[in-house]
Amino acid sequence: MTKPTIRKVHTSLQRQMARPGGRLIVEAESRANQALEGQRDHVFDLLATNIDAIDALCVSRPDDAPTQIYAFASAMVDMAGYLDVPAFFEAAFSLCEIADRMRAADAWSWPSIEVHVRVLRLTLADGGKATPGSERLLEGLRALTAHVPPAG
Repeated sequence: MTKPTIRKVHTSLQRQMARPGGRLIVEAESRANQALEGQRDHVFDLLATNIDAIDALCVSRPDDAPTQIYAFASAMVDMAGYLDVPAFFEAAFSLCEIADRMRAADAWSWPSIEVHVRVLRLTLADGGKATPGSERLLEGLRALTAHVPPAG
């Protein structure tokens, strides 16, 4: 009995897969960051619009304001997550947290929301970056939030 001969057959797909090509991860990341940077001004405008909307709610104080404020703050957290704006991100997240806690405790405090609006404006004006000044502002927001019991 003769031993069968095994031959490797190379398909065109195997040959294509074996060739180096495509983009390096570093290059792809760089291109993605450039694309994000191109949208930065537009996202900052959207963030400012959301802050203005929350500020208007602070003035008009409709019954559904807590729900609207949480929705605007949540949208800002989502947008800020795509940019390198840690101070702004934390301030927006803090607004979500305190709004959720105040709704759950049925202890709404407009001054707490107004303070968050001011901090959001200041951090956005600074480009959302962490600075010694923004850290002090964020410490104040943390202290406000700590006074409201956690939801659930």
